[in-house]
Amino acid sequence: MREVLIDGVPVFLADGPVPLTAGLVFGVGRRDETFVRGGITHLVEHLTMRALGRTTLDCNASVDLTTTEFVASGPADQVAGFLRSVCRALADLPTDALAVEADVLRAEGGNAAPPAVGRLLGEFYGLAGVGLASVREPAIASLTAAHVRNWTATRFTRQNAALWLAGPAVEGIGLPLADGVPPARPEQHRVGVRTPAWQEVPVDGRVSLGAEVPVRPGMAAAVEILRLRVEEELRHRRGVAYAVEGDRMPVDAATRFAVVTTDVRPGHEDLAAHVLWRELQRLAHEGPSAQELAHERATVLGHLDDPRAAAEEARALAQARVTGIPALTSAAVRREVEELTPEQVRTSAAVLLGNAVLGVPAPLASPPAGMPSVPEWSADVVAGRVFPRRRVAGVPKGARLVVGPDGASLALGGDARITVRWADSVGLVQQAPGELLLLGRDGFSLPLTAADWREGEEAVALVRAAVPPELQVTEDDADDSGQVLVIRTQPHRVREAIGLSRNDATIVYNGEWTAIIPDPAVPLAVRRAALAPVLGRGSTALVLRRTHADLEYVLLRGGTEAGRHRWGVGPGAPQLLAEATGRPEHHVAYLHAVVGSPDDVAAHAVQALGLPVEVPALLAGVRVPGEHVPALGALGGARAMARGRYDPPPGSRGLAPWWQKLMQTRPVWFRGLHAATAVLSGIAVWLLFTTDLGLPGRLGHTVIGLALLGVLYSLSQVRPPARVNPDSPSYPVDTVQR
Repeated sequence: MREVLIDGVPVFLADGPVPLTAGLVFGVGRRDETFVRGGITHLVEHLTMRALGRTTLDCNASVDLTTTEFVASGPADQVAGFLRSVCRALADLPTDALAVEADVLRAEGGNAAPPAVGRLLGEFYGLAGVGLASVREPAIASLTAAHVRNWTATRFTRQNAALWLAGPAVEGIGLPLADGVPPARPEQHRVGVRTPAWQEVPVDGRVSLGAEVPVRPGMAAAVEILRLRVEEELRHRRGVAYAVEGDRMPVDAATRFAVVTTDVRPGHEDLAAHVLWRELQRLAHEGPSAQELAHERATVLGHLDDPRAAAEEARALAQARVTGIPALTSAAVRREVEELTPEQVRTSAAVLLGNAVLGVPAPLASPPAGMPSVPEWSADVVAGRVFPRRRVAGVPKGARLVVGPDGASLALGGDARITVRWADSVGLVQQAPGELLLLGRDGFSLPLTAADWREGEEAVALVRAAVPPELQVTEDDADDSGQVLVIRTQPHRVREAIGLSRNDATIVYNGEWTAIIPDPAVPLAVRRAALAPVLGRGSTALVLRRTHADLEYVLLRGGTEAGRHRWGVGPGAPQLLAEATGRPEHHVAYLHAVVGSPDDVAAHAVQALGLPVEVPALLAGVRVPGEHVPALGALGGARAMARGRYDPPPGSRGLAPWWQKLMQTRPVWFRGLHAATAVLSGIAVWLLFTTDLGLPGRLGHTVIGLALLGVLYSLSQVRPPARVNPDSPSYPVDTVQR
């Protein structure tokens, strides 16, 4: 093994036959990210490979817990060209394809560790460092070009890179990487889980055992011998498993995470757990047999004698250089295995036994003797303002939410409680309108839904104020960006609906359609839910959604979905949209058949449906000027209606404008009619109280209640019309905006 420098990058050379294989390794992986910026390293890798384009060279790239690696194998000149292209791509990533590659990552659903192993890592290390393998990335779509370029400039530098080569001697390799000083890697956070213990790890058909162990002679042999014993019992003797795997994953320079995991047929999970634990106990108490020790020696030495082992050694040394986690040379491994003793293996197995957590897909019917489960609740509840549960809520009776200066707690009764302290918070994720998830470094996650608590909106506001803005993200599937709500009605109707709601809005309109300008602070679903009851069952609206590749619409009638269409992907029924918009069906059918970019399709939709001309810009995220409409709430909105603030423009026809005008002016005959109605309704109430009409109790109470409401409503209409303050704000007469 030789080590040289190429352009300031350490290179580890292993001589061997053709073809030449090379791996450019960077010391950045999942453990180096934060929870809210999860996936950014994988995104850099995807963008880099995208920049390289198609090639006949055998090449690939990957991201794991600790490293990112670009690998190629083939003719020396092509491999050298691949390495240069990777370095140049990192200097100028194609961030115009950011949205596409973010969607690819979401579709890929990749993990830095297998799901069951990742969940065990989360039990030991929470949501920091290698523990991030326990969760998926929440908001890949929110990563911007600035985020990606900054990450590349600080992590993908020559000072954080190493190259390994396996094959014939080669010349002409260049590594034109940028200079930089990688940020210092913080010490790995540890939850401090009590061991040994068992824990429910909801990954179907998988039983696993994980433990944090020190680097010591005999540990690798202990893990492998345990794996072979479990495989012999579960696969070869009982036939309830297929593959049993073992590994030791690097955590830091002195620590590894040892894991043995097996698949298992449904119904045999308890059996697999007991076999795994029993065999570990036997190995820790009795040590390995002479045959097991001899087999382990022969296996390792045979692997070291394989010519391909030199390439693995070069790769391991390159990874060690960039991660700071030492790796043994082949010579050191050979010495260790030749000097391996049964006592080293037994002692290592005892350490593994004492530090282990047994992960099972469902609670064990009979846990191993003396083994407790990992605590599933927080130790305490913070002090602060208490928010009681609403009568109808998604949390159990007796639950309470506490938000204080130190953190937030969800107390569910007894010892069932979840606490996240502000100093330990790693993310606040909006999962749906009004639904948040507060996550702590120790792995606890606190669900927060405003509708579950009295004054829940204030609780949400307190939490948002306590969590730093850079830790607040919207989950990819709940992101409203690129969506616009367009309502087929006059703007005075939309002003009225907004006025009666609790959220201000900005609108643009053209006389037929009114568009709500997107507001990041108000989810689209919340906006729809607030406006639909006021606009009525006969209202027509479109939710237009633009992605990097497609445009689609959802047709709403009275706030309920009536149809949808995605251009070029999911054809909708043109007759539904034609009927709702008053357009000829063949015109809508032609619109549905349009092929082009989202911008082209949006332009056609504006022309065919008469949408406001600002809609394409709004879909593209461009901020356009509009008319601000304040939200006044139910009471304030009703007062504004009575004062004519939302009156239709002059010349409007129909029953609704006439009735609104009548309610505002209240002529003498109108008030007299309501006075007479109030008297008659009062007589009816008196008769219902004093006369037995034979009505059942509940029905009689309902009739009396309705009669009383009639009295109150009629009396409210007897008062004279309110005087309009000439200085109060009013809206202009509807005009067509250009």
